[in-house]
This record gives sequence, structure tokens and C-alpha cells, in this order.
Amino acid sequence: MRRYTGVSGVSLLAALTCIACQTSDGFADGQKGETSKLAISASVEGSGTRADDEDYYKHNQFIKDRSVIRVVNTVNYATPDFTDGAGYYEYIYTTEGIAWEDDLPNFMPLKAGTGFGDPERVDENGGFDWDMIVPTSNAFIFEAACYPMKYQHFDRITTDQSSEENFWSADLLLAHTRKSLSERYELLKLKFWHVFSMIRVELKLPIAAADEDSGFPEGSDDNRTVQKITLSGMYVTYTTRYAESIVNYGRRTVVGSSDGGRQDISMYRLPGKDAITEEGGQRYLNCMFAAIVPTQQIRTQETLLELDINTIVGFDSETMGNQIVEKKTYVFQPSVPIDMTQGNITVLRLTTDSETSSTLLLSAEVEPWDESYTDIDLTPQPAASE
Repeated sequence: MRRYTGVSGVSLLAALTCIACQTSDGFADGQKGETSKLAISASVEGSGTRADDEDYYKHNQFIKDRSVIRVVNTVNYATPDFTDGAGYYEYIYTTEGIAWEDDLPNFMPLKAGTGFGDPERVDENGGFDWDMIVPTSNAFIFEAACYPMKYQHFDRITTDQSSEENFWSADLLLAHTRKSLSERYELLKLKFWHVFSMIRVELKLPIAAADEDSGFPEGSDDNRTVQKITLSGMYVTYTTRYAESIVNYGRRTVVGSSDGGRQDISMYRLPGKDAITEEGGQRYLNCMFAAIVPTQQIRTQETLLELDINTIVGFDSETMGNQIVEKKTYVFQPSVPIDMTQGNITVLRLTTDSETSSTLLLSAEVEPWDESYTDIDLTPQPAASE
């Protein structure tokens, strides 16, 4: 097999068997190699280090051997079809079949009919052929979808996001790009965007002293004070506005739809975020939960959150000083409008009142999720000597 040199820190789509002219950009304008067969290759800075990044839950990296993208060349402004078995080309982020000298994971053509864990998933003869790509008017138009943890398209998010697997599986990334007719065989960049929204709950509970007969216990790893948080009454299906005109490399508008009704979503407890802090002699338990949902309006005077929290309800009469702890469900109903913005994180900072079982909003704000997921470049790559 012919060996190719990689470019560190840059995502490339390279011709597997292409001989190019040695120009400043690696390929002459309009120059075609021996073959127009293409395969996706991507190098994401920092891949494989998400465990060391306290914000890894933001999904800003592809996942080796799991992330799959589906790419469609749309014609006459047609709506792309990413449903299973439709007319897309599929690529998986892997080191299998890689011949780049740095051996970093890249997107390689995924063999049709294979599944997660199959030892031979890469189809080195698969992928796009520039000679088969059809233009619309004066441009080649591409739409792409990335599924970070799934091999298949989904039209509704999972409602159980309590595990890392399910939480990451709820994410969806889309890309749109177009190239002029003169740019056939040249660089084609895909920029993926988060198209849903994230809701993050930061809960801060005062820890009761050992002689108090109400309040919140400190808990332990085996019996956590905050058992779970549920996001209530959310739209779980979504609509993508492909008829909308957007700029090149822009983000598609995706909004929640009522097709799937309103569902409850079990939120993901962010690992490593539980902490005990102290302020003015009072100790506090802090924890964070998150969920990914299609962007939608947050309703006021309706239950948005249900929080199952172990609560001290008195003393055991037979064992002096032994606190009785029971699980109680607290609810949060926004009394003021709270924003949710596509591709951003709505952060709710809450505390609770142990006597009234009410939840108090300390603050709410919208933070950037990430401007874009990463870039993927599609370009013929100059061949190295064999």
C-alpha cells in the first residue's frame, strides 16, 4: 500500500491512491490525481485525553472507534436523508486502516453492514468519488451528521441520560459546506456544530450538623445525598430547517418538536464534580447534573426539575442522636423566563429548603457550549515515497 504523510493537528480527507503536483497547497488548482476516490481522515488535537479535562462532558472531541459521520452530497437543495440505509457515505473515527506516519485516529470509510466491535469495519475502497459528486447550480453542496456514540441515526433523544453512554449518545452534530465548480478535487472543509442545547444543574446544599433534626446529610459515595435529578416535560424530537439559507460552514437551525410529546429525562451526574465546600462556618454539598435536549422554550409555572434528595426528618427515638434520613422529592418551577439557546449551555444554580421541600434559584445564565466541534478537511494529500 502507498504510504502518505500526515499533517499534525489538522483534519484531512485524503485520496488513498492519489499522486499530486507538489505545489504550495499540496495540489494544483483543478489538478486531478490518478484516481478521484476519497476517504475521510481527521486529526483532533488532544484526542484520548478527555479524562484529564474537567469539561470533557462538553463533547468537544470525537470518540475513537465510536464516532460516526454520515455525509450526503445534496442536489437541487434537497433535504439530506441520514436515516439508516439512505444515500449517504459513512465514516468512523478510528486508527484501523491508517497509514499516516503519526498513526493518530482519523475518519475512515465504514464498511456497510458492520457494527460496533466488528474487527474489520474499514472499507478502504469506500467513500466519496469526486467524479460521482453532482453540483447544484455553480456549487457542490454537502451536508453531514455526526453521531458521537452511535452507529445509527436517531430522530429523538434518549430519555435516560443517567449513564455516560446514554448522555453522550444524545448529542448530535451537523455540518454544511459548499464548494464552487472550480474547486472540484480540492480542499473541502466540514465544520461540525452542536445543534442541541445542554441544561446543567449546579446544586448547593447546606450540610446539617450532627445534632440537627432536619436538613441535609453529608452522604457518602455509597449513599449519595442527591440521588437523582429529572428534567421534566421536555420535547425529545426535533426538526432541522434545511430549507433555510445559511452561510458556508454555518450551523443549521434545529428546534424541538411536539411530535414525540413531552417526556421526562433522567440527567447525567457529572463525575468528579461532587465537592464539599465551607463558607462562614457552614459546610455545603455541591454537585452537578446535565442533559442534552433539542432547543425549546422553558415554560414558567411548570415543573422543570424533580430532585430526589436524602433529607433528615428527625431523630430515632430508640437511638439517641441518630438522625432519620428519608428520600424526598423537591421540584423546581421557574417563575421567570429562562433562556435556552442552540449550541449553548443553560446553567441553573439551585439550593433547596429542607423544611418546605421547595427549590430556590440562585442564578441562571447561558454559557457557550463550544463554537464548533472540530474541523474536518477533505483534500487530496500528496503521496510520500514508497
